Amino acid sequence: MITYHTLTPNSPLWSQATTQIGDIDWPAGPHLAKRMQTPAVWQPFERVIYATTGEQLAGFCALLAEDIVPDTPYSPFVSSVYVAPDYRHQGISLRLVQQAERAAQVTDITGLYIVTRHVGLYEHLNYALVDRREDQFGRLNRVLYKDFT
Repeated sequence: MITYHTLTPNSPLWSQATTQIGDIDWPAGPHLAKRMQTPAVWQPFERVIYATTGEQLAGFCALLAEDIVPDTPYSPFVSSVYVAPDYRHQGISLRLVQQAERAAQVTDITGLYIVTRHVGLYEHLNYALVDRREDQFGRLNRVLYKDFT
C-alpha cells in the first residue's frame, strides 16, 4: 500500500525523503534534494509530496514557487513529478499531483502551473496549455495551468 506524506522542512520524514530523493537516477531528484538540504529557502506554502511503501520511495513531487523555466510570470508550480520504476503505470503520478493540489488549496493558492514535455498526462487532471517556454537547459516545454476557483 502506498502512503502519501505532505512534508515541510519540520516534518519527521524530511531527512529520510531528502536522502531517498537525492539517490534517484533522474537529475531532478538530486536537484530537489539539494534544495531540501537548505530549509531556510522554503517558502511557507512550499511542500514535498513523498509517496512510500513502508520505508521505500514510490514517488514524489514538489509544490514550489519556481520551477525550471526561468524568468516567467508564473507561480506556483507542481514540480519534479517522479515515480520509481517498480511503481509506474499505477496512476501514482496523478495522485501525487492531486496531493500537491490539496496542499496548495489549504494555503489559499487558487491555481497551479506544471512545466512538462509530456502531452496528455496532466490534461487528465484538467490542466490546460497556457504557454511554451524554454527551460534552463534550452529544452522547449509546455506550461500548463489549472484554476481551482
